[in-house]
Amino acid sequence: MSSHTPSRSDHPRASESPDSENPKLKTQNSKLAFVCVGAGRGVRFGGDKLAETLGSRTVFATALGALARAVPDALMVVVVGDAMLGFWRERLSPEFPQARFVSGGDRRQDSVRAGVLYAAQAGAEVVAVHDAARPLVNPLDVEAVINAVDGVAGAILSARISDTVKRVDGNGMVIDTLFRDKLRSALTPQVFQIATLIEVWQRADFKRVWTDEATLLESAGVPVRSVLARHPNPKVTTEADLQVVQAMMGLVP
Repeated sequence: MSSHTPSRSDHPRASESPDSENPKLKTQNSKLAFVCVGAGRGVRFGGDKLAETLGSRTVFATALGALARAVPDALMVVVVGDAMLGFWRERLSPEFPQARFVSGGDRRQDSVRAGVLYAAQAGAEVVAVHDAARPLVNPLDVEAVINAVDGVAGAILSARISDTVKRVDGNGMVIDTLFRDKLRSALTPQVFQIATLIEVWQRADFKRVWTDEATLLESAGVPVRSVLARHPNPKVTTEADLQVVQAMMGLVP
């Protein structure tokens, strides 16, 4: 990152928000785009996890369905690997005619950037970035995190950490125990004002790797709001994760 970054005082303060019991979208649908990222290689899974089935749908289609239920009229940008572009367009377009397909990059951050820039060119001002490997995201949580970006540059869906968390040294020896009340697991969607995201990208060092765009904004001094999810939102990374999701959906006898 460049050493010239905005001061934290340049941006409105952000605080953690519970979702609303009866959310009503504050962002106009025409200004919102979903970017659903599925360009990973599935190395830890051992294959294309997004093509695995959950009942009659693939993991990918199930994730898109949850987003579409939250905001049916929003632009849907689907980012996949170049080699899989035709495969996923053929399988997803019939159910999601609003979807537009974009080739991703080698890293997640490159794929997200490709999707966001497409959305910006299409006229979107707010983008909700979601990992296609999270098929069970609840539409109410999606609405809540979209609402939370009102007045700030970014908001992420998150979950409390229930396990005790230890910090260890390079030899695996425990150094201390972290106070988990202030710790959160980052989930998706993560929602951003596109103008701010592009502004930060313009100063970013793309040789660096960031795990998500919230990390990038944080490093630039831009506050990001945390929104606690009220519903489970597991990520399919391994075969065991897929079995858990299938069990949650009642698909395992």
